[in-house]
Amino acid sequence: MDSASLLRLPLPLLMVLGFLCSSRPSQALVFHIPSGRVKCLTEDIRAGAMSLAHFRVADDPAYGHNISASVMDPNGENLRRVDGVESGEFAFVAAETGKHTACFWSPHFQLEAAVTVDFEWKTGIAAKDWTSVAKKGKIDEMELELKKLEDSINSIHEEMIFLRNREEEARRLNETTTSRMGSLSILSFVVCMGVAGLQLLHLKTFFQREKIL
Repeated sequence: MDSASLLRLPLPLLMVLGFLCSSRPSQALVFHIPSGRVKCLTEDIRAGAMSLAHFRVADDPAYGHNISASVMDPNGENLRRVDGVESGEFAFVAAETGKHTACFWSPHFQLEAAVTVDFEWKTGIAAKDWTSVAKKGKIDEMELELKKLEDSINSIHEEMIFLRNREEEARRLNETTTSRMGSLSILSFVVCMGVAGLQLLHLKTFFQREKIL
């Protein structure tokens, strides 16, 4: 869908899409890392999605606190790593779908000390640098908003396809599990009947040998 098509959409629909545009994934938070501990956060990112994160030590600079950070893909491979910094960022395009993990820790151990970290993690459309897009394309504010809206619609569409595929995978897994459970139940029934038959045969042979029957 291009900008001209967006202009032909009803105003209420544009307002809804604008709200969706402003509510794309963005994780901003402040947390404390006790000395000697590691704090990890995960984000489920689909393949091909852009991810951008900024972090900084929020404590008074007089304390001289630094942090180390790394971000890993779903297989545990390091995508980015920095050591002993006051602030930093990482940006990458996810190579595969899954949970990506960002971990933070203090490189120096201090008894009963803790580092306060201000962290913001954006993914998808929220991670795009719209200022650079506007400067590069020499477009005005209205065109920029339409461009944001267009990219948001495409992102939402891709997200819906992604969720539908995940739902299909879950459905197939559920059907496979149900089928296997059914086969296991039948096998268990056959084994039980076989064991019961062998027990009856053994008892019959025993009673005949003891001339009880």
